[in-house]
Amino acid sequence: MHYYIFLGYGMVVICMAIQCVLVSLLLKGFYAFERKHPIEASIALISTFLFAVLLVLFAGNLLQVGLWSWLFVALGEFTDLGTLYYHSLVNFTTLGYGDMLMKGHFRIFGALEAANGVLMLGLTTSVLFSAVNGIMRRRMQWHENNHALPGEPGTRQENP
Repeated sequence: MHYYIFLGYGMVVICMAIQCVLVSLLLKGFYAFERKHPIEASIALISTFLFAVLLVLFAGNLLQVGLWSWLFVALGEFTDLGTLYYHSLVNFTTLGYGDMLMKGHFRIFGALEAANGVLMLGLTTSVLFSAVNGIMRRRMQWHENNHALPGEPGTRQENP
């Protein structure tokens, strides 16, 4: 049993590493985006950027589901790839339909994959929130600094 826990933990670590690399790349891309289009970015440009962030993070999640599926194949638990991927996706998203159960000694992997999925989907959500929050914060700062009435805090005053 301990062997399976360590094996599952190793898979969680690999999945975390994948998602952390993707998040790091996206953060780097976000900073580059902000430097090129600090405030004047159009709705279409911002939407495209956020869509790309979602696609990359979701692809990372699906890759992780695939890695868990590969582990189940390597252990000989499932043979049909469609069924296998479905089962892994249900675990990763914590749906847990219960229509397919792993053998007794492999059930720990379902729980570990679900815990992994909660962490990675939470990270995906928080990165998206951070991207939206950063864009909104910068736009609000710009608006306050450039559209406030004379004499209001944040207004740029020119010397006469």
